Amino acid sequence: MGRCIDDLQLVSRIVFGAQNNEQSIAPIPYREVQLSPKLRFDNYVKASPACQRAVLETVEALRKKGHECIEFNVPGTIEAFNIFVGLTAADGYKKMVSHLGPDPKEKSLWLVTSSPKLPSWGIETFLGDSIFANIVRTARVRSVGEYTTLVAEREALIKSFHREVWNKHGFDGIIAPVQAIPQLPHGGCDNFSAIAAATILYNLLDHPAGCIPVTHVDSSNDQITPEWIAGAGHGSSYLENGLYHGKTPLYNPVQSAGMPVGIQIVGKKWEEEKVLAMMHIIDNALGKDRGFGPGSWSAHRGNTGL
Repeated sequence: MGRCIDDLQLVSRIVFGAQNNEQSIAPIPYREVQLSPKLRFDNYVKASPACQRAVLETVEALRKKGHECIEFNVPGTIEAFNIFVGLTAADGYKKMVSHLGPDPKEKSLWLVTSSPKLPSWGIETFLGDSIFANIVRTARVRSVGEYTTLVAEREALIKSFHREVWNKHGFDGIIAPVQAIPQLPHGGCDNFSAIAAATILYNLLDHPAGCIPVTHVDSSNDQITPEWIAGAGHGSSYLENGLYHGKTPLYNPVQSAGMPVGIQIVGKKWEEEKVLAMMHIIDNALGKDRGFGPGSWSAHRGNTGL
């Protein structure tokens, strides 16, 4: 986390390869990267209109600079999330909540830690949501044998993703939304922590990723439209109803107007330096006058009278 990409590169140059008493950092110093003048990106865009727009504006800026951007469906997203849930829930979340001691449990952990007790058949039968029902089925206590089976499934998914994405398409990087909506209001995580799936995927794959701000929420242009609703790529109806529909949807471009909207840039395993270099390319392509970076908050405060 830093004010700008230069800050991140400086810290990386200092930290990469530095050894401590525990030898916990790979003994590989920061490697300078020479990027091709024409990069090849994937973009995966099904999210809220604001997050879609951030990805599409990035794609447009890159194409104007001569880079190649190709849209394709990222494979294994639901499988990856189910594996993640299965691994983290294998002990019934006992280890995770053991650190709380006498402190009260954070509200956003309620759904996570209660999911092993929820009736998955009811979710599928009455809500018609097989995706969320399968997540609940996966969140259960497992034997050692079942746990190691999940580990093997994770390793197989990593190999399959590398083969079907990086090797097959020859991408330099992946451009994707950070999550389904730009921000969650206070308390919004209580029942919707699962929207972290967009970053959990690359965490599970052990891929480096960097996030940069692109634009701001627009109260007019980022509304939910009939075309967006009718479009492909929808997921869990339970989660999407809470995010986008009902009396108080969490995604509200009027209330969140002006808030930043970012993207994540994902690279292959062991290519942290390349991810930082691609972040530089994208940041420059988008332009420096979009209201982010050192000094931008002071300018924003002056314009708004804060």
